[in-house]
Amino acid sequence: EDLTQRYRKPCIWRTSFTNAQLAAAMGKYLAESGFSEGVYVLAPDYAAGTEVITGFTRAFEAGGGRVVGSAQTPFGTTSDYQPFLAAIPRSGARATFCFYSGAEAIAFVRQYAQFGLARSIPLYGSGFLTEGNVLAQQGDAALGVYGTLHYSDQLDNPANIAFVEAYRARYGETPSCFSVQAYDAANVLDRALRAAGTTTGEALARALSEIGTIDDSPRGPWSFDGQTPRQNIYLRRVERQGGQLVNTVVADLGLHSQPVAA
Repeated sequence: EDLTQRYRKPCIWRTSFTNAQLAAAMGKYLAESGFSEGVYVLAPDYAAGTEVITGFTRAFEAGGGRVVGSAQTPFGTTSDYQPFLAAIPRSGARATFCFYSGAEAIAFVRQYAQFGLARSIPLYGSGFLTEGNVLAQQGDAALGVYGTLHYSDQLDNPANIAFVEAYRARYGETPSCFSVQAYDAANVLDRALRAAGTTTGEALARALSEIGTIDDSPRGPWSFDGQTPRQNIYLRRVERQGGQLVNTVVADLGLHSQPVAA
């Protein structure tokens, strides 16, 4: 968060997201969707996890929500989440919000379903929980899991339809948000280089600040706000379509910038 806010430098530009940006969008949504009485929050105990919990909690509580419990699990070493999962029903939570990715996301989603929580306490998270290659490994345990992210390969716009088709033809797999972020980084750098006519950092930073709306991104139109994307955040739900698990787009939660630091 600090790289494009409190400790911002003119030559650092982000084409992806911030942890609090995605979490705040979910916090606002859950507060407005009948879950204000109580949500339990979990994330790994490292910088990104702390940023997610902070971003979610601030937005959720600003909307009238109440966090009834939280935990930060040891990062990279936790394989058994049951001691943490046991605390969720005891808290009286009506929903769970979490942030995990990679191998941790696979283990957490599987164990959440095995523990029986998915039947009574719906699982929400930052979209990395079910993004990319982890989804197939989670299997049916991921069905019904919600997440907020700035991209889904299911987005129905011309740029994304063309991008998904070209990406699958080239790499033999479906693109993820990480693919799109890299694509957009090249796209905006190309635009900045053309506008600046030079490769000096100062000139490129000025060109990036004047680049306006990136209107041909697979994620949909976005623009820079404080050197970080102001972009649409999507609410996604895991469903099975054509025999495959996909992150369907349930709702467009509108444009979100990086939340202002406390």
